Amino acid sequence: MKKFNSIEEIRKEIDKIDSRILELISDRKELVVEVVKLKNRDQIIDKERIKEILKKLDIEAEKKKLPKELVRNIWELMIKGFIKYEEKIFDEIHDQKDSESSTNG
Repeated sequence: MKKFNSIEEIRKEIDKIDSRILELISDRKELVVEVVKLKNRDQIIDKERIKEILKKLDIEAEKKKLPKELVRNIWELMIKGFIKYEEKIFDEIHDQKDSESSTNG
């Protein structure tokens, strides 16, 4: 790891990482939009998938010597947020899909 000489230097690096994290969240959101197109409303919450994700993250956190509880808290919050987002956009996406298929069919 790089040697830092000031708090400001470290904060600049943290800001760069935050920006990269936001880019990845944006990429994840785009994939969520795509998956919502293929789901039924009752598939928005997939408890087995959530368990699988958290189990993998526990393993990865341990490998990377990260506090598992910290990683789990972040992902549980992100998953809950994306579930709310899926619920919010579901009708909009499916109404649009239905009107496109009735126009084309």
